[in-house]
Order: sequence, then C-alpha cells, then structure tokens
Amino acid sequence: MIVAQDKTLKIRFNSFFGTSGYTIVQYTHPLKAMDNLDEIFPDVLICSTSDYPRHWKLIVKQIRDTRDRADAVVILTVDDAFDTEEADKAAFLGVNLLYPERLETVDDFRDLDNRISRYKAPPERSRLFSWVPGDEDRVSFIFRHPLDFRMISGRFTELSPAGGVFRPDDPDDITGLDTGTVIDGGSMRAGQSLLSLRARIIRNSGTLALAFIEFAEDGFRSLMDEMDLHVAIV
Repeated sequence: MIVAQDKTLKIRFNSFFGTSGYTIVQYTHPLKAMDNLDEIFPDVLICSTSDYPRHWKLIVKQIRDTRDRADAVVILTVDDAFDTEEADKAAFLGVNLLYPERLETVDDFRDLDNRISRYKAPPERSRLFSWVPGDEDRVSFIFRHPLDFRMISGRFTELSPAGGVFRPDDPDDITGLDTGTVIDGGSMRAGQSLLSLRARIIRNSGTLALAFIEFAEDGFRSLMDEMDLHVAIV
C-alpha cells in the first residue's frame, strides 16, 4: 500500500514488486487511505512524509494500534527536511524503515526490496520455494526457553523464506510453548553461516512451526543465498 501524491509510483512499484507476488494499491488522499487501511490489511505500507507531513503520524498510529512491526512493515520515504525530532517520532510510533525519496532506478527498488525482506518475505517467494535439509545439510537451531531460559537445541526439517519447522533434540523441551510465543536471539547454523533471528511460534505439535520475524544484519540474505544452493520449486 502506497500513500503518496506521485501517481507514477504505482506503475514503478508494480513493475518491480509485482513479479514477487505483491499487489500494489496507491492512495493520493491520506484520509481515504486511513478509511481503507483495515480492509486492505497491507503487508507493507509506504508513506511519503514530504507529501503528508502531518498525516503520516496518524496513518502509522492507526496501523500500529492493531499490528506490530513484524506483522506489517511500515516505511516512510523522507527528504532532507525530515529532521532528528521527526525520526524520533517515527521510531516511537513503530516505523520499520526510513528510506530516501529516490525511487527511480532498478537499483533503488532492489535495495528497498532487500530491506523489506529483513522483516517479511515476498509473497511469491514464500509460496514457491521450500528447502527440506537432508542429514548432510543439518540446519541446527538453538534458543533460550522464553520462560525459564534453559537452552533448547535441535534442527530445522523444513525451511522457507517465511519460516520453518523446528524439531527439538528433546521433545519435552518445547512442552508448554504456546502459539504466539516470540523467540528472541535464536541462532541458526545454515551452511557456513551463523544467523541470529527472532521468530514467532505459530504451531506446537511436537515440532514447532515458526514464522521468522527479523534477522540480524544481513542474515536473511545469507539464508536466501544458502537456500539458492538447495531449494526445490514445489
């Protein structure tokens, strides 16, 4: 969902992000965007702060009243007039990313795509690609129990850009971990990479179905590079 006055943005966004499975919707009137925000339920919201220097705060607050930074990625496009005080307000309201208003070239959109992917996998990529690691590809994962802080170890038996299935070394270790529980500071070993990540439990049935929330630094890109070596189209 784009909230900006430049109507050509929709065409440019669709040319790049449409191939990744995104449906692009644009509003040039911020109040109309707010009226339809809950109905559209966007995965990614991009708002121009130079076009709407007052309304962007209302738009961000509305989406953050019901959805957190992991569920909906909020990006503000900013210019040089967006000062430190405004940046602090954006951080307080839960904005994921400030991005320069230079969305013109393929490199601009590729850079934006990489940054969005730190928080949320593109729809088409999530749907099409999965990796079932073999024994020789053992993808280990270790994290602290969110309640009693003991270490839980095991491996991923299936991975996609959006999440994976974790099988613990000791099934008793995950007893009592409820759906919705957030795992902070988990460490995944995939190939030669050690990735630090946050994840949310979406199912506990003796194994944990996890949705990735956020990777540290370039962790998501490292995971994609590793998956490119093994991935199967399903």
